Amino acid sequence: MQTRRIFLKTLLGLGASLLPWSVFPARMGEFLKSELGHPPAILQLPETEIKVKGETTESLKRTAMDDIIALTAPEMQGRKAGSVGEAKAAEYLTSQLSLLGLKPMGTPEAGFAQAFTIYPVIETKVNGRLTFRPGQSKDLRIPSANILGGLMGENEHEMILISAHYDHLGVFEGHVYPGANDNASGVGCILDVIRQILSEGKTPKRSIVIAFWSAEEMGFVGSQAFVNSPPFPLRQIKAVLNADTVGNGSKGDFALWGDGENIAVKAIQQAAGQYGATAPITPPGGHNSDSVSFASAGIPAVTLMTRDWLDKNHTPEDTPAILKPEQIHLASEIIYQALHSLAF
Repeated sequence: MQTRRIFLKTLLGLGASLLPWSVFPARMGEFLKSELGHPPAILQLPETEIKVKGETTESLKRTAMDDIIALTAPEMQGRKAGSVGEAKAAEYLTSQLSLLGLKPMGTPEAGFAQAFTIYPVIETKVNGRLTFRPGQSKDLRIPSANILGGLMGENEHEMILISAHYDHLGVFEGHVYPGANDNASGVGCILDVIRQILSEGKTPKRSIVIAFWSAEEMGFVGSQAFVNSPPFPLRQIKAVLNADTVGNGSKGDFALWGDGENIAVKAIQQAAGQYGATAPITPPGGHNSDSVSFASAGIPAVTLMTRDWLDKNHTPEDTPAILKPEQIHLASEIIYQALHSLAF
């Protein structure tokens, strides 16, 4: 019974916070109820619309560090997929995409959100790092959601996707795992890129999709859910540029996960060279990020990270204090230049 109450509470949180701003909450509730399946749940959501405060110009003035501070705030509770903290993070990201005037690119019934479900996981520590391993598949599934927005270009049928996962590990043994570098830094980086493009006022030749994945820490579940059930044809995506843990280490010392022959990798490496940065292909060594979901579908994809990404990774010490704003800014510039070469 307690588990069921938590499930319903999480549904209510997601139903309220992932609502597209122009749609009534009841509509989102019905969508979530139909998408999530069993056990059936009656969702009683507020009858008032959610209002966005502030102006687009104010959102354009925000920085990646502003986003990182917001996403690692105590109320976010480490942003574990399926948690109330993650729902609050999704609400923040949805508000930013809405304020920036981006087109909702999620499921048609849900605006910016693409809902999916995840199996419960079991926390375990490996070499001092907290990780997840799969729980029982027969257990109650938990709702989560990707957040997707678009900047339409001259060609709406060809798209470049830029992305970062916004979930992290939550709370374990009384300790919050803030996930500042992993991966609030990547989220802030992607928001910085789209803010720079919007500030210039140029229309891209190819459309640009901004994606914030959930449940990456549980095995790329959110990005795989997108690939398995895309809200638009996958063939329209010509390249994927993914940012993950880009905020620490020596300035300009980056690494890549991806196939060195694809256009996404080449675009990032060429952009890095313009700034005197290095970004060699690095063997995953048992690790990876959401770009792998697209690579497995035959879509050119790459993940940009720092070479020192494992430092304090998956520990409570991954806080904004370990980040280097100049490194995050450089990562944003690299992705911006790579995106510019692919979309403009």
